[in-house]
Amino acid sequence: MWTSLFVSGLLATAQTPLEKLAIPVAPVSVVQAPAAPKSAAPMAPLAPGQQPMAEEKKEEEKEEEAAQKFLLMKLLDGRTGGEFLDKSGITIKGYMDMNYTASTASNQNLPMAMNYKANQFLLEQNMLMIEKAVDTKANERTWGFTLMGILPGSDYRFTVQNNLMDSQLTDNNGQPNTYGVDAPQFFVETYNPNLLKGVDTKVGRFYTILFNESIDPTQNKLVSRALTFMNNPFTHTGVLTASKLDDRWTMYNGLTCGADVFFGPSGKASYLGGLKWESEDAGTNFSLNTQLTDPSFNQTQGTANTYDVFEVQFNHKINDRWSYTSDNMYSFINNWDTNATGSPIVDRDGIPKAYQGWANWYGFVNYLTFNVTDKLSTTSRVEFFKDTEGVKTGFQGLYTTLTQGITYKMYDEQLWVRPEFRYDNNSVSKAYNNDGTPSNGLFTFAIDVILRY
Repeated sequence: MWTSLFVSGLLATAQTPLEKLAIPVAPVSVVQAPAAPKSAAPMAPLAPGQQPMAEEKKEEEKEEEAAQKFLLMKLLDGRTGGEFLDKSGITIKGYMDMNYTASTASNQNLPMAMNYKANQFLLEQNMLMIEKAVDTKANERTWGFTLMGILPGSDYRFTVQNNLMDSQLTDNNGQPNTYGVDAPQFFVETYNPNLLKGVDTKVGRFYTILFNESIDPTQNKLVSRALTFMNNPFTHTGVLTASKLDDRWTMYNGLTCGADVFFGPSGKASYLGGLKWESEDAGTNFSLNTQLTDPSFNQTQGTANTYDVFEVQFNHKINDRWSYTSDNMYSFINNWDTNATGSPIVDRDGIPKAYQGWANWYGFVNYLTFNVTDKLSTTSRVEFFKDTEGVKTGFQGLYTTLTQGITYKMYDEQLWVRPEFRYDNNSVSKAYNNDGTPSNGLFTFAIDVILRY
């Protein structure tokens, strides 16, 4: 019954009114041709991974958001410290993301995440960020930096890198503690407007360019994350360049240690790259992204951070209210062998993955968003994720997830409220524990509050 009601609501919300489909044709004057528009300056490359869900935003809107001051900067206004930060172009800001998830499960919603705790409150992130943005309008090279820290939050167990504060994942009798700390981004950045149409370079730890969702909840339109996102790279450590080839094409090239791994024995040289095309009005874009390495399980360390990933992403702004995203990923790894370490490894979800051999996983995710007003929007997400050997989620099978959420922003977007309904189903395995009874399905209702300061 719940499934029928949910799917019916999902379809009803996603229907586009017929009158919206009409394509307006602008009349052409035969008396006088319209004046030619002034040439615009070439767009600077977007920071890869930093704003994965904002592809359809106009450049002016991004600049306005970047210039907006939240509580921390407002408290420093008129003071010596605030004047120094303003002159230096340094911004200090943060956000707090907390939620409650009602669930048919008794304890945990895994492999659904990051709101993985059932029927209890979670402080997912208390994030503090210090950054100096590069100046993409300057005529000479500029530099910047970003420092971000979860202080603390439950999301650390999913975001922490191998070889960097990863001992927290086994501090609780071999399992993760509920709360911990992490630094998901810390890098220096330069922008050179004189190379090609502009080249942005990052060195350090940075968000991935793979997939449209993000660790940062303010860049997502729903509370929970897609399984496809949860089981692929979050961050990388190394160097990444974004090169604007012309007004339409941007190329990404990077050399990293792998997926979610810092320098050390668990890492391996990996290529991170992509190619993105964007329409003239910035309303449509298409990306091909990849991670390429020696895709082998590290039998000495018992880690699986070096695997190959291939992504095809499409974003389209249908009109001023409707937008659509399609994100599709395929990943594989060789020689998975948990027996080589003497015990199954512990991954993001803490579920043992006892398996030997070649393994792959892949997902197809679709989003449809309707903006009711500038402050209120609703998003439908339909996902199909296949964990062929069960090495990522702990259970084999095809997962189907249906999610319907609402985002309401208040007080100059400093306070967000997002309720969400979600249904998960594994067609093969009883992946969920509903009140102590193994089940193929899981139904959740989550609501989170984001306070930006």
